[in-house]
Amino acid sequence: MELSSLIQDNVDEILVKIIQFTHIRHTVISDNIRNCRSAGFVPRYIDAEDFAKVISAALTEHQRNKRLALCDSQTINFLPDGDFRLEPQIDTEAAGLMVSDFEAYIQLQKNRLKENSINNKTACALLEHKLCRTREPARSDSVENKV
Repeated sequence: MELSSLIQDNVDEILVKIIQFTHIRHTVISDNIRNCRSAGFVPRYIDAEDFAKVISAALTEHQRNKRLALCDSQTINFLPDGDFRLEPQIDTEAAGLMVSDFEAYIQLQKNRLKENSINNKTACALLEHKLCRTREPARSDSVENKV
């Protein structure tokens, strides 16, 4: 399913970007596991902290001015069509572990996959909840979440 077709407002757009981010990050982490025994392979990572800062700034702008401003960063470029491109970085921590402690390297990648999966599931659940709420007729006895 094309996620962009689900976007109804700025919050939906942020959630879709998070889902897309976790999909790209999953691919990079999986490649780190799949290719770790290939000659000359260098592990990479997607800078989740940089992405979080960009999304946080966009949400702050949305709260202040009711508009969504997604700004490029060192590792993220937003494209005119609404898509974005992430620049994977060389993962020096993982590269060191790959040489010195291969089991720790694999564990690091597994931990990153678990964290990424939780982030993806959370964003998907929030988007699903929000989409279901917008389809339901308003009830006078309903309680709104003020978060």
